Amino acid sequence: MSPPRPRNPHWQRRCAAFLIDFGILATAALALTASWWRVDLREADAAIDSLRSTMDATMAHALDTNADSASFYASLLSDPSLRGAVAAFAHHATGAIVAVAFAYALLSAAWNLGGELSSWQGSPGKHLLGLRVVDVSGKRATFAQLFVRQLAAGLSWFTLNIGHLLAWWPPFRSLHDRIADTDVVATPGAGPLPAWGRATLSIALLAAVLLPVLFATWLAMRLTTP
Repeated sequence: MSPPRPRNPHWQRRCAAFLIDFGILATAALALTASWWRVDLREADAAIDSLRSTMDATMAHALDTNADSASFYASLLSDPSLRGAVAAFAHHATGAIVAVAFAYALLSAAWNLGGELSSWQGSPGKHLLGLRVVDVSGKRATFAQLFVRQLAAGLSWFTLNIGHLLAWWPPFRSLHDRIADTDVVATPGAGPLPAWGRATLSIALLAAVLLPVLFATWLAMRLTTP
C-alpha cells in the first residue's frame, strides 16, 4: 500500500485565520459602500416585482387560453418584459456585489500588507492563530516580496481559488506565495488549533451550505408571494 499523500499541516489554521480577517474586512466593506449597494438592492427588488408580475400575467393568459406547458414556457422565454426584468435584476445584483468586492479588495491589500510589514509578519487573523509570512528561506520577507504577494493574490482568486488550493500539496504554498517567493509558517510554540478556531471553521462550513439554500428559498417565496 502506498503511503498517503502529505497535506499542509497548517491548512485549518490558515482557513480559520482567513475567516477572522474576512469577517472584519467584509463588515467594513459593507459599511463603507452602503450608499451604493443599498440603491442597487432596492432596484433589484423592484426588478423581482416586475418579474413576478410578468410571470403572473403569462400564467393567467395560459390558463385562459388552455395553453399546454410547452406553449407556456415558450411564451415566458419570448416575453421581452420578462427578459428585461431578469437582466435588470442581474445588473443591479451584480452592481451591489462589485461595489462591496472592490472595497474589500482594497481594504484586504492594506490590511494584509500592513500586518506583514509589522512585527507580527502577518494579518491580525494570522497573528491570532500563530502564523506569519516569511520568504522561502524562512527569513523576514522584503517589502517588494510582500507587495508582489498582494498583487498576485488576485490571481489566486481569479482562478476560482485554485491558486489557494495549491497550498494543500507540497511545497504547501499558494500561487501568490510561489510567485512572490514567500511562505506562511507557524510560529514556534503555536500549539494545536484552539477550540474557537475549530468552531470558526464549523460555522463557516455550515454557512456555506445553508446560505445558498436560504437565498434560493427566499427568492422562490419572493417570486410567488405578492
